[in-house]
Amino acid sequence: MVKTYAKGSKFERDLLNYLHFKGFSVCRIASSGGWYTPTDVIAIRNGTVLAIECKAWAKKPRLEKEKIRRFKEWCEKAGAHGFLAWKQTGNIWKFLTLKDAEDGNYQDERWFSLDDINRVFML
Repeated sequence: MVKTYAKGSKFERDLLNYLHFKGFSVCRIASSGGWYTPTDVIAIRNGTVLAIECKAWAKKPRLEKEKIRRFKEWCEKAGAHGFLAWKQTGNIWKFLTLKDAEDGNYQDERWFSLDDINRVFML
Protein backbone atom coordinates (compact mmCIF):
# COMPACT_ATOMS: atom_id res chain seq x y z
CA MET A 1 0.00 0.00 0.00
CA VAL A 2 2.78 2.43 0.86
CA LYS A 3 4.48 1.79 -2.49
CA THR A 4 1.22 2.55 -4.33
CA TYR A 5 0.68 5.73 -2.29
CA ALA A 6 4.27 6.88 -2.92
CA LYS A 7 3.91 6.22 -6.66
CA GLY A 8 0.66 8.20 -6.79
CA SER A 9 1.95 11.12 -4.75
CA LYS A 10 5.09 11.31 -6.92
CA PHE A 11 2.87 11.56 -10.02
CA GLU A 12 0.86 14.33 -8.34
CA ARG A 13 4.04 16.24 -7.46
CA ASP A 14 5.42 15.78 -11.00
CA LEU A 15 2.17 17.15 -12.43
CA LEU A 16 2.25 20.07 -9.96
CA ASN A 17 5.80 20.93 -11.01
CA TYR A 18 4.91 20.76 -14.69
CA LEU A 19 1.81 22.96 -14.35
CA HIS A 20 3.70 25.44 -12.14
CA PHE A 21 6.40 25.65 -14.81
CA LYS A 22 3.63 26.41 -17.34
CA GLY A 23 2.45 29.40 -15.28
CA PHE A 24 -0.34 27.94 -13.16
CA SER A 25 -0.80 28.48 -9.45
CA VAL A 26 -1.05 24.94 -8.15
CA CYS A 27 -1.83 22.95 -5.06
CA ARG A 28 -1.97 19.31 -4.09
CA ILE A 29 -4.93 18.52 -1.89
CA ALA A 30 -4.41 16.60 1.34
CA SER A 31 -6.99 13.90 1.91
CA SER A 32 -7.95 14.01 -1.74
CA GLY A 33 -10.73 11.69 -2.65
CA GLY A 34 -12.50 12.70 0.53
CA TRP A 35 -16.01 14.03 0.77
CA TYR A 36 -15.14 17.74 0.53
CA THR A 37 -12.06 17.45 -1.69
CA PRO A 38 -12.67 14.86 -4.41
CA THR A 39 -9.65 16.01 -6.45
CA ASP A 40 -5.88 15.58 -6.11
CA VAL A 41 -4.52 18.64 -7.92
CA ILE A 42 -5.92 22.10 -8.57
CA ALA A 43 -4.26 24.42 -11.09
CA ILE A 44 -5.40 28.00 -11.75
CA ARG A 45 -4.21 30.52 -14.32
CA ASN A 46 -5.98 33.68 -15.48
CA GLY A 47 -9.41 32.43 -14.45
CA THR A 48 -8.93 28.92 -15.86
CA VAL A 49 -9.33 26.28 -13.17
CA LEU A 50 -8.26 22.69 -13.69
CA ALA A 51 -9.26 20.00 -11.19
CA ILE A 52 -7.38 16.76 -11.68
CA GLU A 53 -7.87 13.35 -10.11
CA CYS A 54 -4.58 11.45 -10.53
CA LYS A 55 -4.04 7.71 -10.86
CA ALA A 56 -0.67 6.02 -11.39
CA TRP A 57 -1.94 2.53 -12.14
CA ALA A 58 -0.74 -0.19 -14.49
CA LYS A 59 -4.32 -0.70 -15.73
CA LYS A 60 -6.61 1.98 -17.11
CA PRO A 61 -8.39 3.60 -14.14
CA ARG A 62 -12.15 3.94 -13.79
CA LEU A 63 -13.81 6.16 -11.20
CA GLU A 64 -16.70 4.95 -9.08
CA LYS A 65 -20.06 6.62 -9.77
CA GLU A 66 -20.17 8.28 -6.34
CA LYS A 67 -16.65 9.65 -6.79
CA ILE A 68 -17.64 11.04 -10.19
CA ARG A 69 -20.77 12.62 -8.71
CA ARG A 70 -18.80 14.39 -5.95
CA PHE A 71 -16.03 15.41 -8.36
CA LYS A 72 -18.57 16.84 -10.83
CA GLU A 73 -20.37 18.75 -8.07
CA TRP A 74 -17.06 20.19 -6.83
CA CYS A 75 -16.05 21.25 -10.38
CA GLU A 76 -19.41 22.91 -10.98
CA LYS A 77 -19.14 24.91 -7.75
CA ALA A 78 -15.56 25.95 -8.58
CA GLY A 79 -16.10 26.56 -12.28
CA ALA A 80 -13.34 24.01 -12.93
CA HIS A 81 -12.53 21.78 -15.88
CA GLY A 82 -12.38 18.27 -14.42
CA PHE A 83 -9.95 15.61 -15.62
CA LEU A 84 -8.86 12.14 -14.68
CA ALA A 85 -5.08 11.91 -15.17
CA TRP A 86 -3.42 8.54 -15.62
CA LYS A 87 0.30 7.92 -15.49
CA GLN A 88 0.91 4.74 -17.41
CA THR A 89 3.95 2.51 -17.19
CA GLY A 90 6.79 4.16 -19.08
CA ASN A 91 5.98 7.65 -17.75
CA ILE A 92 3.19 8.23 -20.29
CA TRP A 93 0.54 10.67 -19.10
CA LYS A 94 -3.04 10.50 -20.36
CA PHE A 95 -6.06 12.68 -19.50
CA LEU A 96 -9.78 11.96 -19.69
CA THR A 97 -12.46 14.61 -19.31
CA LEU A 98 -14.76 14.33 -16.34
CA LYS A 99 -17.67 14.24 -18.80
CA ASP A 100 -16.25 11.15 -20.51
CA ALA A 101 -15.71 9.47 -17.12
CA GLU A 102 -19.28 10.35 -16.16
CA ASP A 103 -20.58 8.86 -19.44
CA GLY A 104 -18.43 5.73 -19.05
CA ASN A 105 -16.34 6.61 -22.12
CA TYR A 106 -13.00 5.13 -21.08
CA GLN A 107 -12.00 3.92 -24.57
CA ASP A 108 -8.40 4.58 -25.59
CA GLU A 109 -9.37 7.17 -28.20
CA ARG A 110 -11.12 9.31 -25.54
CA TRP A 111 -7.87 9.88 -23.59
CA PHE A 112 -5.80 12.99 -24.37
CA SER A 113 -2.03 13.25 -24.26
CA LEU A 114 -0.27 15.95 -22.26
CA ASP A 115 0.47 17.67 -25.60
CA ASP A 116 -3.28 17.77 -26.33
CA ILE A 117 -3.97 19.33 -22.92
CA ASN A 118 -1.20 21.86 -23.62
CA ARG A 119 -2.85 22.90 -26.89
CA VAL A 120 -6.33 23.21 -25.39
CA PHE A 121 -5.22 25.35 -22.44
CA MET A 122 -2.26 26.99 -24.24
CA LEU A 123 0.19 25.77 -21.67
